[in-house]
Amino acid sequence: MPLCSNRPEGFGPLSHLYGRSLTSCFLDTVLVPLCTWLYFLSLGAIYILSIRFKSHGQSHAPREMWSGTFENIELHASNTATRSKAKLLRTRGRLYLIYTVLYYLLLLAQFLMCVLEIVRLSLAQLGIGLLPFIFVSLVVAGLLRYMLMSKRGAQPWRWANLGLWIALAVTNSVKLSQEVKEGINSRKGTKYPVVDEITDVSVMIGVYVILGILEIFLRDGHESSLIS
Repeated sequence: MPLCSNRPEGFGPLSHLYGRSLTSCFLDTVLVPLCTWLYFLSLGAIYILSIRFKSHGQSHAPREMWSGTFENIELHASNTATRSKAKLLRTRGRLYLIYTVLYYLLLLAQFLMCVLEIVRLSLAQLGIGLLPFIFVSLVVAGLLRYMLMSKRGAQPWRWANLGLWIALAVTNSVKLSQEVKEGINSRKGTKYPVVDEITDVSVMIGVYVILGILEIFLRDGHESSLIS
């Protein structure tokens, strides 16, 4: 199969070489890219539902909204809180900024890890399946997170991002278990030994988990549940 050439298991989906596990071809062509398709379906469903709610005059906007600037935080504090609360709000704003920067650094790291995996699979002439579609979901999730900083009623969109990180972590965990069954000594002497792929996938799983945690903490407002 052109999408994953030179893989002894074939497409599968079940491997006949490494017990009752999914083939690497099936994982790279169907299961892992499936996260992207489900993510886009969820975004479409949320968009349709949001239009229907608006047409019925229903509002589901949260009470807080991230202003995006420390000046707005200070103005809010001076009008509604004491000096101690103003200091707390400024601290929360700084922490929110730190978590947001960390979120995008991890997103960039994940993008580069996916590039590394695809390049090494190509060099080893193993085929890359449909893994490039993961890039699309990473870019869209990053843009969506940026828009959530100043958008009211953005909770459902945030859960879509969280669902993406969970799905990618789970599917890559399945992929990792298949690689472990294949054995760390497999493909030795090639340009992408299995032991190297296990390391790469393990790192990606960790990054997806942290992105999911940050997605929970980065609420659609200047406050974060980390510091509430």
